[in-house]
Parts: sequence; structure tokens; C-alpha cells
Amino acid sequence: MKKQIFAAVTALCLMATTTLFAQEAKPKVEPKTPPTAEQLAERQTERMTQRLNLTDAQAKQVYQLNLDQIKQMQAMREKMRQARMAQADKMKSILSTEQFMQWAQMQGPCPGQPGNGPQMKHGKKGPHHGDCPMAGKKNCPCKAQAADKK
Repeated sequence: MKKQIFAAVTALCLMATTTLFAQEAKPKVEPKTPPTAEQLAERQTERMTQRLNLTDAQAKQVYQLNLDQIKQMQAMREKMRQARMAQADKMKSILSTEQFMQWAQMQGPCPGQPGNGPQMKHGKKGPHHGDCPMAGKKNCPCKAQAADKK
């Protein structure tokens, strides 16, 4: 009797696991490309048009203002990124590799760096440990340190 019950439970478990694994795997989602300045301005203008009941003439003017502001902000963001990279290059020439790594971690996350988006909620990190300001560069100390560990 015990053998029959055990066999029945085993069969049920096998069928349940088979059913779980038989489900189709979700296709991998390709990384999203960031929206263009025009797309951002369009979305922002649409929200403002709905909430503020803008006329067509107002919406066109607001769109142009939004577009100009977004482009200006993107230019400032790029300028800041270049300034951070220049500082990192200078620090790398002054500090030892260990000191540079400590300094890089002291800097905190940099906006726009790989691994700092919504995926961080799930504990995923980019290819670099910490928040390396040299991410993506040939002379990144993270790559050298990873090679030393191997």
C-alpha cells in the first residue's frame, strides 16, 4: 500500500515539474534605445496639452520650448560627463591603482553609466565593480584588477 501511494505521489510530482518546464520561455527583450530629444519633448508636450488644455498654437510653442530645454540639458549632461572623465584621467595619473579604485568608489554612481538604471533594483551590476568613472575605456583599472584575480 505504501509503495502504491509513494508511486502515485512521485508520478504527480513528475507531471507537475514536466508541466512547469514545458512552458515557453519568454523571448529576450532587446535593450531599449534611449528616446530622442524630439520624442521626449513630444511626450512632455502631450501631457501638458492634456492637463492644461492647451490650444494647438500653445502646444506648438510649448513643444519648441520643451525641445530647446531638453537639448540644452543633454548638452550640459554631456559636458559634465566629459569633465568627470577628464578628472578621472588626471586622477589615474596621480594615484596608484588601489587608490584610484578607492577614489572611484568614493565618487558614487554616475548618471548614464551602464548598470545604474532600473535593473539595479534586481541586484544586477554592469561589467565594472563599484562605479568606475573609467567604464568603457581601454585603460580601466577594473579590467586590470579582474585580470589579476584570474
